[in-house]
Amino acid sequence: MLRKWQIYLKLWLGNERGSAALEAALVFPVMVAMLFGIVDIGKGLILNKKILSASQMASDLLARNDIVTDGDIDEAVAAARMAVSPYDLTSFGIDIVGVRFTGGAANPSVEWRDTFGMGPNDEVLVGSNGLGDEDEGIIAVTVSYTYTPPYSSFAAGDIYMEEIAYVRGRGSSFIGRE
Repeated sequence: MLRKWQIYLKLWLGNERGSAALEAALVFPVMVAMLFGIVDIGKGLILNKKILSASQMASDLLARNDIVTDGDIDEAVAAARMAVSPYDLTSFGIDIVGVRFTGGAANPSVEWRDTFGMGPNDEVLVGSNGLGDEDEGIIAVTVSYTYTPPYSSFAAGDIYMEEIAYVRGRGSSFIGRE
């Protein structure tokens, strides 16, 4: 003889509407978490592309000159900042370096540097090895940004992004600083 609770259990297990509601209740939080994670990843990928564009844009603007002035630097920094907008610019940083090769392509040295919102990037000289000949030079522009995902920052934390662009001068073998 079946007890009362066993009868209710059989009725509940046989009811498909109850199982569909239970499945929905179990799957919905997982789907919402995946949606927010995808939004965070998408924003991060777009922002990384903007950081890359900012470094290339600033370096290209500076490579047009034979001698870089304070006004040229300010314009390049402003253009890089605009390339990252509409994202928050509080964690935006840029390091602009004029590198000259003395003693061959394997001996780069920093001739001039302007840094805003970040520390100097010491990897610039390592990355510029072999990019020029004696008495030539390049400009290296590093753009950095710290991205805080709005939804998944509790799990992923802040994501540091950094892009470096190396360019040669268009009109001269070395771009000086005034």
